[in-house]
Amino acid sequence: MRDCKVRIKAAMKKVKDRFSEYEDMEFEERGEWVLAEDFSGTQLFGWEISDWVELAGEDELIYAYYDEDMNAEFVHIRGGVCLRAYTQYDGEVDTDEGEDSEAAVSGWSDVADYMDEHMI
Repeated sequence: MRDCKVRIKAAMKKVKDRFSEYEDMEFEERGEWVLAEDFSGTQLFGWEISDWVELAGEDELIYAYYDEDMNAEFVHIRGGVCLRAYTQYDGEVDTDEGEDSEAAVSGWSDVADYMDEHMI
């Protein structure tokens, strides 16, 4: 099982255009945000932070991923700046940068909890 979602604070058309090269993506408007879900679970996994910053542009973006192997990724970008980057692979924290009081992430389960609370 994999769960891979991105929230972008932008218009639906703008978000869909950014993901036009990707398959198995579903989009849903949520107020000012668009929630994009990668049903393959693999297309967005492992991106560099610079790739997320480029995708976000000047829009706010939150990306979250987790799987049954205890791999997890969480990225929060606002105004072209990465506020939070967290990656955990094979149970080891690989990257833990930034402080975002809205997204306290210290483990795999925190990413899953965030997705359950904000991305369902």
